[in-house]
Amino acid sequence: MNVIEIFIFSFEALKERHVRAILTTLMVVMGASLIVALNGTGNGFRDFVNNQFSNLGANVLIISPRGDIDINEALADEISKIEGVEDVLLFVQQTALVTSRGETQTSIVVGIDQSKLPLIFPTISFQSGTFVSETDNVGIILGNELSRSSSGDEAFVTIGQTVKISYKKYVNQQPTIFERVFIVRGILNYVGSGVIPIDQMAFISTSAAKRFFDRKNYDGLYVITRDPNLNEEVMKRIRRIYGNELTIISPQVISNVIYKISGGISLFIRIVAMVSLLVASVGIITTLQTSVMERVREIGLLKALGFTNRLVLAVFLCEATIIGIVGGGIGAVFGMALSYGMSWVLGRSLNIELSSNGGNLLNIEIVPTFDVWNIVSTWILCIVLSMISGFYPSWRASRLNPVEALRRE
Repeated sequence: MNVIEIFIFSFEALKERHVRAILTTLMVVMGASLIVALNGTGNGFRDFVNNQFSNLGANVLIISPRGDIDINEALADEISKIEGVEDVLLFVQQTALVTSRGETQTSIVVGIDQSKLPLIFPTISFQSGTFVSETDNVGIILGNELSRSSSGDEAFVTIGQTVKISYKKYVNQQPTIFERVFIVRGILNYVGSGVIPIDQMAFISTSAAKRFFDRKNYDGLYVITRDPNLNEEVMKRIRRIYGNELTIISPQVISNVIYKISGGISLFIRIVAMVSLLVASVGIITTLQTSVMERVREIGLLKALGFTNRLVLAVFLCEATIIGIVGGGIGAVFGMALSYGMSWVLGRSLNIELSSNGGNLLNIEIVPTFDVWNIVSTWILCIVLSMISGFYPSWRASRLNPVEALRRE
């Protein structure tokens, strides 16, 4: 018998015991699908994190006050003199309502030197218009999603149109609404909401923000280092000078922490998936061992017809191999579908509201990414484990004495 005939013979034997074969194959399917789904979702999550943090420059540190220290020009000047620091940008921000054409959206309005925004957001670009200069006290630029109506793709505002910015503040323990009209000078291209939701933000000049939001000092500052590799060293130098008076956030550190956490979760799920495959291996051993016990007379007849020990071994080993091939193949396809389902559920559960006042949502969309080699290696792993699991029952079958086998009731 050639290899093809052996496979056909083994496949027919499995068909005769289809219920047991299907249940055993399902065990392999579950293990393989878990591994493939995990790899796809994990790769998609890493790509998502990379995309979100790529919106921020890799050499950016975000600093905000923690104690009684004031964020002002003097502090910015001191930090700019620290070795490794290239530039420092002060900013003021306030959650406010943006009203246009009878519709109101919630946004974060930021006052910053807009000529230096590309240092913080390297991917920033304009759909139309341009940056607002520091001397412009009435100009404003809007993020892409903020420029569109919340009810659809219709324009919320256009270039040259006026918008009303309003926010609530307590004065003498009484809530007071402050309002001001700005002229739209520019609309940004879509960036993708990440660590900083640029697409739902609005930017005005620093002087206009301090005056409108009644700030004597600033809410924080961005530190631009000369090289991303200097981030850690610059953070240490700032902490040595200011201790715990400042909160320092490094997007690069955050991304590394996320990678470590996701790596730990991935490892745990991989272990669960491998346990599933080991359970499937036990199922294959049980199935083939039961098959050998049920087919003792058939084995004896095959040997009487001229089947050698090696050929009998090959026949039963092929049954295990078929289970691995079919189970691994179906599991790979099902795993890809499962990965898309997991990503969809994860994306829906991780939608974050911009503010507690019913603002826009940060849509977190994770698209699974599959590595062909990972899928192929998973399929090969299923086949190899199936062959290893089926070896002992196959060897037992090949060692049966034909005379004793034919006498077996």
